[in-house]
Amino acid sequence: MLEVEVIRALRDCGLTETEAKVYLALIRSKGDAKEISARSKVPYSKIHTVLSSLLEKSLITASSDRPVVYSARSVGEGLGEYKIRVQKGIEEAFRRAEQALTEIQGEPEKSDIWIIKSSEEILSKAHHMLRMSKREVKLALPIMPEWLNEEILPVLIRLRAQEVEVKVLVTTEVNEGVVHKLSEISTVRRRDKMFGGGLIVDDVEVMLFIGSNGGAMGTAIWASHPGLVELASDYFDFLWAGSETP
Repeated sequence: MLEVEVIRALRDCGLTETEAKVYLALIRSKGDAKEISARSKVPYSKIHTVLSSLLEKSLITASSDRPVVYSARSVGEGLGEYKIRVQKGIEEAFRRAEQALTEIQGEPEKSDIWIIKSSEEILSKAHHMLRMSKREVKLALPIMPEWLNEEILPVLIRLRAQEVEVKVLVTTEVNEGVVHKLSEISTVRRRDKMFGGGLIVDDVEVMLFIGSNGGAMGTAIWASHPGLVELASDYFDFLWAGSETP
């Protein structure tokens, strides 16, 4: 891939042209500010500002030496963490824009309580709720649905990387292997019995699992009604306090 194409790709990811040039130079070899300025052909008067921006984006690291030596993080780690930051920023920007435009347009508020009657729609809504979480996830599972390992665990792994607190409450009937796997990516507690389950995100929306059949959630109620969310969150906290750590 030609250098100009690499720089264009990095600009499409949100970097400025000078950031892309400096980052590419560091991918090839570490160095101090003067060396990086020479290799990237970015003026020395601008190099420290660009390096600070790349550090802020978690794409590079800086040593404690004098002069400071800068290095690019591995592409998977650096770009991966930067991608998560960009995605969260875009989602938050769209949320603010939608809220502001709705207020200007005067669109009626959407219903804050839905009944969901298919496993596919429940899973889709759960995915959306988890992707939008910013602070805390509370998940109560009286049974272990078949889609947990394949569909939900990868999302929980990503939330851990984003430093979202995840609490999972299960029954003692759940397989030890599954509990161990959950414990690696969340805080898990167990109790003998649980009547119904649910998903609570940031204490602003909740999905209550009403029906189940062979491990498949058949019916659920989603709500953003403050009273219902508070009730569900308080009940989860009550169960959590009386449960045991595996």
